[in-house]
Amino acid sequence: MIELVEDARVEHLAFSLFPGLRRLWLGLHPPVPPNPTPFATLVWRLSRGLLKLEWSTDDDFLVRKAVMLFQERYAEIEDPRMAREIGLRLAHDIGQMRLSMDEGSMPPMAVYRDDNQHLWYEEHPLPEDERSAEEITQGEQPGAQFEEASEGRQLAFTEVPLSAINTEAGYQIEEVAESAQLTFFRTREDEEEYRFSYPEWFARLGIERENWCSVLERSAVEGDIDWAPAVLSANCQLLANLRRVVGALRSRHRVRLRKQEAGDELDLDAALRSLADIRNGREPDPRVFIRMRSQEDQVLALSLLLDLSESVNTLDPISRRPILDLAREAVLLLAETAMDLGSALSLAGFHSQGRHQVDYLSVKGFDEPFDAEAKSRLAGLEGRYSTRMGAAIRHATWSLLTQGAHNRVMLIVTDGEPSDIDVFDPEHLLLDTRHAVIEARQRGVQIFCVSLDLGADRYVEHIFGAGHFLVLDNLRHLPERLSRLFLRLVSKKF
Repeated sequence: MIELVEDARVEHLAFSLFPGLRRLWLGLHPPVPPNPTPFATLVWRLSRGLLKLEWSTDDDFLVRKAVMLFQERYAEIEDPRMAREIGLRLAHDIGQMRLSMDEGSMPPMAVYRDDNQHLWYEEHPLPEDERSAEEITQGEQPGAQFEEASEGRQLAFTEVPLSAINTEAGYQIEEVAESAQLTFFRTREDEEEYRFSYPEWFARLGIERENWCSVLERSAVEGDIDWAPAVLSANCQLLANLRRVVGALRSRHRVRLRKQEAGDELDLDAALRSLADIRNGREPDPRVFIRMRSQEDQVLALSLLLDLSESVNTLDPISRRPILDLAREAVLLLAETAMDLGSALSLAGFHSQGRHQVDYLSVKGFDEPFDAEAKSRLAGLEGRYSTRMGAAIRHATWSLLTQGAHNRVMLIVTDGEPSDIDVFDPEHLLLDTRHAVIEARQRGVQIFCVSLDLGADRYVEHIFGAGHFLVLDNLRHLPERLSRLFLRLVSKKF
């Protein structure tokens, strides 16, 4: 409602200068209600009523009220707060009417209007000048804002040790008497957050809306440090079998460099030539060794993506264990296998709360070791919220493309189809995820999906394509199937 009134406010400001715009804009509104559902029809009537204003003939109570409120505040049309106040009053009345606000049933009603994202940007104003320097410098300044003190006072950023007790991450600003020196410090790794914007594909409209989704990347919370050793111990036989396969693969993508001054074994041909040189009184060639080296064009970068939506807390009907527990164990063994193979590995989970909050929880980055701390973060992953998979795939693709590897693979483990709380069209996120997969493959990233949903056959092939997915009907074999699937995938690269 606020966006609707804001559109009307801006349009009235525009055609107060250019009167012909009203006629043109009315022509761009659909001539009849675009959807028979009550809320969509009401919004259509409100839009036309506020555009016509004094010429509106709509007899709906809410439309007449909106027109009346707008006319009463017309003298304040330059003030954007007008839209908020009127919009909230209209929203309150609609709430009393118990109308279902299903935005999935609302096609865009005027193609020239924007998405009003500017209305929801949070601003952090700087402090007023009349505040004293003592007030400005007291405590910690959030959001890394730079502030200046008046009357010639100088401020400096002082470094706070990461190991300091009872110290919150941020900047500490102090007043200094001499020349100020600016120093910066990193916040704790588990508190670092990075926000990224990505587009989303609207298949029904045939357009891609830029900066539609916000992905918030941060480190996953640490969990039980004893979990990973216990899982590896329980699966030691499987891990030993996998490592034998890994050893065979590693030997396949190593090349033998002959005539080296140092190496792993003796080069017999070069050694015989050197022996002949010695017997003939000539200086022998010291390059008599063979050295093994990995082929640079076979370096593999693997991004492992784990669906952490609420549904992963469901119990597996066979093992009576949460799906997330089984998936975590499988991912741990797969990560160990990938590290043994020498692959660059990134491991993360994702869930979402609408397009503005897609959480990307990093367990291990490409440049981080898969140590006890990373395994603890894997143990701490929890299932909650929804599955906006397309945004997560785009972010993982961007991360993969930063790697210098020639072969880039993304493996997704999920238990259901894409969905989110702000999407009512069941096909929208499915088609957006398919579009993200196609874009990733065009950029050289191979994507494979392992689905734990028994009903996935109806949608998973449409998203990932034939031969690029696996649907498991028995989760007890998930660790072995997932690891062997990875080895089968990467063996084609070696």
